[in-house]
Amino acid sequence: MIAVISFNLILLLFRVFYVVYYPLDLTPEEAQYWDWSRHLDLSYYSKPPMVAYLNFLTREIFGVSELAVRITPIVFSFLLSLLTYLFVKKVFDERSAIIASTLPQITIGFGINSLLMTTDAPFIFFWSLSLMVLFFAFEKNLLWLWLLAGFLGGLAFLSKYPAVFLVPCALLYGIFFKRSLLKDYKPYLSLIPAFLLSLPVLYWNYKHDFVSFKHVSTLASKSASLLNFGSFLEFLAGQVLLLSIIPFLLLPYLWFKNIKKEKTAFFVFFSLIPFLFFAVLSIFKRVEANWAGFSYFSAFILVSLYLSKSRLLLPSYLLAGLLFVFLHFTPLLDKVGLGGLLPPHRDPTKAGIGWSQLGEVVSEMRTAQESIISPHYQISAELAFYVRGNPRTYCINLGRRMNQYDLWEKDYEGNAIFVDYAPINPRVLSASEGIIEEAELPIFWRGREIRRFYIYKLKNLKKVEEEMPGSY
Repeated sequence: MIAVISFNLILLLFRVFYVVYYPLDLTPEEAQYWDWSRHLDLSYYSKPPMVAYLNFLTREIFGVSELAVRITPIVFSFLLSLLTYLFVKKVFDERSAIIASTLPQITIGFGINSLLMTTDAPFIFFWSLSLMVLFFAFEKNLLWLWLLAGFLGGLAFLSKYPAVFLVPCALLYGIFFKRSLLKDYKPYLSLIPAFLLSLPVLYWNYKHDFVSFKHVSTLASKSASLLNFGSFLEFLAGQVLLLSIIPFLLLPYLWFKNIKKEKTAFFVFFSLIPFLFFAVLSIFKRVEANWAGFSYFSAFILVSLYLSKSRLLLPSYLLAGLLFVFLHFTPLLDKVGLGGLLPPHRDPTKAGIGWSQLGEVVSEMRTAQESIISPHYQISAELAFYVRGNPRTYCINLGRRMNQYDLWEKDYEGNAIFVDYAPINPRVLSASEGIIEEAELPIFWRGREIRRFYIYKLKNLKKVEEEMPGSY
């Protein structure tokens, strides 16, 4: 236990120092969720409210900083690792518990969600706690365990909508291995706390024309085609990166080997079913690699059980650790001549580069409390965080998909600063009395330009005629 605590404490401190000293600003999604926390609500356009509530809490305690935003995933990751150790040790053995609580922490998937404050961070935390309690609920059939599982499942749903996978996975496991238990009333009572926690989200969606569900259904069907093996291969490649090479290659064998064993089949059902769903979906449309990431908590328990008796244990740590280092410090790829494997324009860390620099430029240009506007919610959110004083910012819709800013009042008339990735839209310019000042800001990463901002101070901007969102 001391070794596990020490290992994860070192990782916790590493992540704190990484956030404070590495030149990685908040990513656009992190900035957006932070801005949500200044407009507390029962739910939001694309996600449930947990991420906003947690951001509100840490902002009230620690103020406004990158570390204040990211302290939640850092602490959640630390706690989850310790709880995983205790869980696996109780259910299986200590060697497997040590692996299950350390190896995932140095994989890319868990590493990202232990650092970035997106909806995945609280979702994976509460999903994993739900599975631990559900396992014991199936084993002991105690009412308090079922109610606790439902409560944690409700918190998972308040974090991200794929928490609904808890129900079919648990039901299928019960049908195959605990059929007599399904005749008892206790498992069904677990749905009560889950439903009560989901009610505010359902009510908010009822009041907003079920916009969240339209958004989710659009994500599931957008750009769909009959067969798209390119997106399927891209999805698999993403899973290799998230899981690391050896765990990914082991999983098909481990799923097959454990599917008929009651004790380990629990972890098969809660990892294989979500994986298959997104894998099949990727045949028809592009699926983001992280969509299936929550399923790997239970998958890594299977991997840990196998590696505890395998010569692949050390290579698994070495390969995962190598990927961990290179993803956190991608300029090292250029130093060792491997920059072509992950060029700057495909480097995922570029999402967090240049925003504080943009905030400084806009802060210098904003001399009289001008409104700040962009046609991209990503820019609006980043400027809300990085412009001095954290002003309210606005996003005008010029035909892009709907976003949370479309649901908020837009009161920006008067002198304004307009920021875009391209020269000013004529529709915006014609709604003003002209340009007072303008600037271009190129952003470089690893020696190459990765994006460019066009910044305009406009005189007396009137309400811009917006288009209905192109999609949800």
